[in-house]
Amino acid sequence: MRYGAIIAAAGMSERMDQVRKQMKVGDPVIAERIIVNFRNAGVRDILIVAGDNAGQLEKELKDFGVDFLRSSEISEMFDTVRLGISALSGSCSRIFFCPLGVPFFTDRTVREEMRMMDTSESAAVVVPTYRGKGGHPLLIDSSAFATILSYTGNRGLRGACDALPESSILKAEVPDEGSAADAGTGSGLHRLMDQHNERILHPVIKLTFSSTSVFFGPGTVMLLREIEKCGNVREACARCGFSYSKGWTIIRKCEEKFGWPIVERQAGGSSGGKASVTDKGRDLLAVYDQMHRELTEAADERFRVLMKEYRLTGEDQDESDS
Repeated sequence: MRYGAIIAAAGMSERMDQVRKQMKVGDPVIAERIIVNFRNAGVRDILIVAGDNAGQLEKELKDFGVDFLRSSEISEMFDTVRLGISALSGSCSRIFFCPLGVPFFTDRTVREEMRMMDTSESAAVVVPTYRGKGGHPLLIDSSAFATILSYTGNRGLRGACDALPESSILKAEVPDEGSAADAGTGSGLHRLMDQHNERILHPVIKLTFSSTSVFFGPGTVMLLREIEKCGNVREACARCGFSYSKGWTIIRKCEEKFGWPIVERQAGGSSGGKASVTDKGRDLLAVYDQMHRELTEAADERFRVLMKEYRLTGEDQDESDS
């Protein structure tokens, strides 16, 4: 199951500038928080849908490996939903949606939404709620894409969701105040920031596969995902910061170790021809993603237990100071 995420940034610049003025020096910018939340939960395809004035945001996020879709035809939030689904639906079967103004949810909420949709027989949309208040991010299954894209009413995403069968909308009550907190209008902004800063502190798991030597890891995964996106090895290498020859060395070494092709190629001039990840290659990426997600969840849980045991959490510090 491949997950994507849409972050709606169009029309948010003035509100976010006000939030930035209240942030501490060194705090992650608003968009960074959202990206970290998704990445920690294993979501790799992240698309930021923005207006024409997104230059500063692109500059801030240039090292985060996210894609931007810029459009001058966005008049309401629902436009970003449709543009994002149209762009990601070819590669992702489930897509999260979150406005830039809701950055304080946690990766645990993201994983809980995944779990609930996995175990539901009818859910097409999962909506996280905190004390009964609906929040973000929403998780949308491919079974709802057509209905959302064809909706022409004036009630935006809420109206499009109402057009789905009632039984397909699943509300997930989560112990996560940040999922229902708007950074641009909510009270207690500093408290939410401090709370979220503690929650996004986490161990990072770097997963590699090895035989007589390490040959498959994050760099290989990034290259294969870029080949899936653009269908061209030369372009994928450029996006990853690899030379063309290094990219092929990585691919050939993996194929030699596994004993089957990972990339199908079709020769074609200076551009390098067309290329695609094989079925076994996509299965390998699925194995890698699942292993990484399970190891990350286990490490995160153990990390929090040990931090509490050694009284290194903010909560424990507050207790010791009292």
